[in-house]
Amino acid sequence: MPKNQPRDGSLLLEVPVPFRVKDGVTLVESQAYQGLGGWLDNFSRVSVCAPVVPEYLVDATMSWTPVTDLVAGRGLAVHLLPWGYHPRAHFRTVGAVRATFRELIPSHQHLCFANLGVFGAWGSVAAQEAVKLDRPYSIWLDWVLHEMPLPTQTNPLKSVWQKVSLALLKRAVFRDIRRSAVGLFNGSSVYQAYSPLCRVPKLVHDIHLREKDIIPQAQLDARLARVPTTVNVLYVGRVHEMKGPVYWLDCLEKVIASKALGNLEVSATWLGDGPLLEEMRGLVRERGLERWIAFPGSEADRNIVVSIYREADLFVFCHVTPESPRNLVEALMSGLPILGFDSAYARDLIRHGGGVTAPMKDSAALAEVVATYAKDAAARHQLSRAALATGKEFSEEVVFTPRSGYIKEFA
Repeated sequence: MPKNQPRDGSLLLEVPVPFRVKDGVTLVESQAYQGLGGWLDNFSRVSVCAPVVPEYLVDATMSWTPVTDLVAGRGLAVHLLPWGYHPRAHFRTVGAVRATFRELIPSHQHLCFANLGVFGAWGSVAAQEAVKLDRPYSIWLDWVLHEMPLPTQTNPLKSVWQKVSLALLKRAVFRDIRRSAVGLFNGSSVYQAYSPLCRVPKLVHDIHLREKDIIPQAQLDARLARVPTTVNVLYVGRVHEMKGPVYWLDCLEKVIASKALGNLEVSATWLGDGPLLEEMRGLVRERGLERWIAFPGSEADRNIVVSIYREADLFVFCHVTPESPRNLVEALMSGLPILGFDSAYARDLIRHGGGVTAPMKDSAALAEVVATYAKDAAARHQLSRAALATGKEFSEEVVFTPRSGYIKEFA
């Protein structure tokens, strides 16, 4: 241990999750708020560093929660960083950010950085400062950053700059992973992409449901005992290109039109806000599917969301990027079979059962899978029981302890 490094079990945590300051109150995205509570359960003292999103860039579809009680009641220290994702903003503010990390790193026993890349990626700046101070650090990633979709550019100069920026990002991410003491990679897709670069790679999961949120066996049995005339299909998440809403709609349209279902009805709901919400509502209307498919928007009450999971019959997803979305685990914890596009992440989750995958971006193949489990109640019930058994492995209490243990052991 470097000289003068504290041994108080403290954690310096840098995250890309945007914070917001409104009317003098510091707020954070609501699911990230729950995650901060998990870190506080596992470390004696936590300091979080995160960028403040400018008000003109605030996503109106996101839910925000004040961090007041975590600061006052549980001792969380919040260090707000500038929004530096444009090169000019980055170079204007990076000196102050470096100074912040030079001050904070020596006063914390453990270090974990998550926002890697180039412009405005303050985790990479923190990693550089940790190296200068001869301090080991952990990294935590839940996306394959250099494979995220980019907006189409019609301007040739912007297209070239986009490619240059992506190359710089990939180089910085790979460098920071190689220098890390331990890499915490959320889900198998991210693990497979980055583990070869890392001295000590660890497969972890990021979940914000607790053991009390797992569906009771009696409630699952009651759901499976129903003799429904309608099979309820659910997706919960942002209506964003990454989540494949058009593929999802195509898939459900094919299921609804399937003659194999006989008199059985299908009712499909995508619960969530996002930039494509109105576009998807328009497509539903254009295709005449309002009777069967709904995009009602978001639901802020977490208890209501959990109850919606528990009452559905099938969870259908069409994720098209290499990420590790929590909603698949939340569905499994609700005894809800997950049916969707194949990925290393999904495949790993259901290796003991609880779901079925179809080839990536093949909505017709996925529609066949969904129709099979919609019409075959016995097969659906078997998959539901397997989903619950799998979901019990992923509560917040179960996944936070090993992740925190890896940080304590290596960084």
